[in-house]
Amino acid sequence: MAQRGPHPTLLLVLLAACLALARGETLYEKFLRQHVDYPKTAAPDTRTYCNQMMQRRGMTSPVCKFTNTFIHASAASITTICGSGGTPAGGNLRVSNASFALTTCRLQGGSQRPPCNYNGGTSTQRIRIACDGGLPVHYDGAI
Repeated sequence: MAQRGPHPTLLLVLLAACLALARGETLYEKFLRQHVDYPKTAAPDTRTYCNQMMQRRGMTSPVCKFTNTFIHASAASITTICGSGGTPAGGNLRVSNASFALTTCRLQGGSQRPPCNYNGGTSTQRIRIACDGGLPVHYDGAI
């Protein structure tokens, strides 16, 4: 029987944890920095919004993050997903009972080196997040 290594998602979460700690922020603080924008920052279009927000939130250096989703809701309303506002989805994942306004930014072009150029799309969907100690620590995707 072949041995199976750790699940790739677990490895990514552990890597993110190490990077966040090295940066001096908790996983919850990193989640807020990378994924919460409430009220939504004004911009003339989603392209400008994504380019500005990805840079302001530190996701364009030293390499451009390929994709990132911003949730346009208060930290308190997102945190409820870790309790009565969410449904267990396996492990520490939970799915929101409510839908949230989202902007998803995707890197355009072939290079992951700055300058980073993003396109964005908006939607309203339920989300899946990972929780630790009653706080959101990882955005897993939209449902």
